[in-house]
Amino acid sequence: MATVYEVDELEQALQDLELDDPIPEHERWYAINTAPWPCPACGEEFEWVTACHHVVIAETPDPLLEHASIAKKVGRDPRIIKYDGPLPTITLDQWRALGRPVHGVRRDLNPT
Repeated sequence: MATVYEVDELEQALQDLELDDPIPEHERWYAINTAPWPCPACGEEFEWVTACHHVVIAETPDPLLEHASIAKKVGRDPRIIKYDGPLPTITLDQWRALGRPVHGVRRDLNPT
């Protein structure tokens, strides 16, 4: 089961996890570009496979193949390409180490 994070909580969790590892240089990393797809929690659309609004990246395309296959099954038209965009990133290994985080439930939908 995926860990639920709010977007700002993921930033803190990544900072805690990155002890000795610097943030990767985007030019060397790959991501899955897709047709625009809304975040299930907030509705914001992304053209990348993301976790909590962070683009999931890997050093080579191979580790992303499974996730591209899943994206294809739901009609996202995936393409693995080099990522050089402005959105924050999370490596596939970081994503796994943090419990495969997903965006938290919208706060305005929580019962009070």
